[in-house]
Amino acid sequence: MGVRNCAEIGENLHIIVERLLANQNLLKLLYYTDKDPLSHSDFAYNQINSTFFEKLIKIVPRVGPKETATSLVALRVASGVRDTSNTNFRVVRIFVEVFCPLTQWIINDTNLRPFKIMGEIQQSLNGKKINGLGTISGGDFELNFLSDEISCYQQEFFITTYD
Repeated sequence: MGVRNCAEIGENLHIIVERLLANQNLLKLLYYTDKDPLSHSDFAYNQINSTFFEKLIKIVPRVGPKETATSLVALRVASGVRDTSNTNFRVVRIFVEVFCPLTQWIINDTNLRPFKIMGEIQQSLNGKKINGLGTISGGDFELNFLSDEISCYQQEFFITTYD
């Protein structure tokens, strides 16, 4: 099944990334590798794009070898299909992959870093209106892979749009 117009998906991925970049707790969890990442000061606005966009929060889902101990988030559009029960609607499926070095799991919190990151992502996205597409929902997750050095969980989000 096809999607009537895919042109707005890329534009709206930028909006999704902007929502993630606006979450200071998420940025701290990704950037700081110590056990108390949330205790650090917020990042300055002019620092966020140069430090995070396409470095720690990726809109292009290409992840090479990890050379640092920081965590990383990558967005991936998995599919866009027409709703078979009502062809006026389509569903865009987006995966947010969370890469976290195993050495960084423990933080000064009752939670663990990858799950805290996924919680911040879900808080930033779930139930939010995405311009031109609709409301994003979801946050279900599963382990994508695990190596001796890094874990990767993927969260699944859906946007139901009306044509």
